[in-house]
Amino acid sequence: MDRSDRDDLLDALADLQHDLGKYIAMPLRMLPVEADEAAVRDALERALRRTRSGREGVQSARDLWTAFVAEIPAGLPALADLEAAVARALAWDTALDDGAAIDRARLEADFEAVGAAARAAIGRLRDGD
Repeated sequence: MDRSDRDDLLDALADLQHDLGKYIAMPLRMLPVEADEAAVRDALERALRRTRSGREGVQSARDLWTAFVAEIPAGLPALADLEAAVARALAWDTALDDGAAIDRARLEADFEAVGAAARAAIGRLRDGD
């Protein structure tokens, strides 16, 4: 990967870390510890389906990820952990539809992992991996 491509990828990752990594976790971070199941479920819905609002309108976590993947080369080893973290986070969407109980600690860990994986991918790419 040449320097220009690496710089473009780093820019895209920084945007993803902000738009997805930050905003997917925010609704849960803002909940009080004693929040009930309904409040957690509402935060989950906002996190996944109304992740970011801006000039482009409301974007879901899946929309943000799909847009990122469309602009990067496929199969980059530096992004493997990020891909896995996003897949775990997006899998929580089924909990909204099936009514299953939500393990808040696991949910929060999965959502926090997205931002951490994006930051780690940025570090690996800056280091030349």
